Amino acid sequence: MSLDAFPVKANAPELIEHVCLAVGGASAITKVSGEGIAVSRTDTGDYLLTWSDAPGNFKGATASLQATTIGDLAGHTVVFGAFTAGGTTLAFGVYNAADASHDLAALEWVTVRVAFSHTGL
Repeated sequence: MSLDAFPVKANAPELIEHVCLAVGGASAITKVSGEGIAVSRTDTGDYLLTWSDAPGNFKGATASLQATTIGDLAGHTVVFGAFTAGGTTLAFGVYNAADASHDLAALEWVTVRVAFSHTGL
């Protein structure tokens, strides 16, 4: 049995959320889901989301980390860069508990949620 879908309510008009799930591995990252979004590794622990079309006015981003062995990502954090002017890319980095860049390994995932609106508000 699944839950019924309901419209998202937000304090910004016409808010649209894009969700991308990716898994790490051997100095690489692979998108698992996220239609219209590509993900790539640009350097150790640094990744780039690229939209095939400009998604709208950037409102913010959040991320969550997941691992088969939960403790492997203990103390880790995700930090976002600025959304590009003209708007099709967003950089983010993963850092370990010692604040060093961390490549996501196999069986380590990141889910990124990025909010956009189609109004100037």
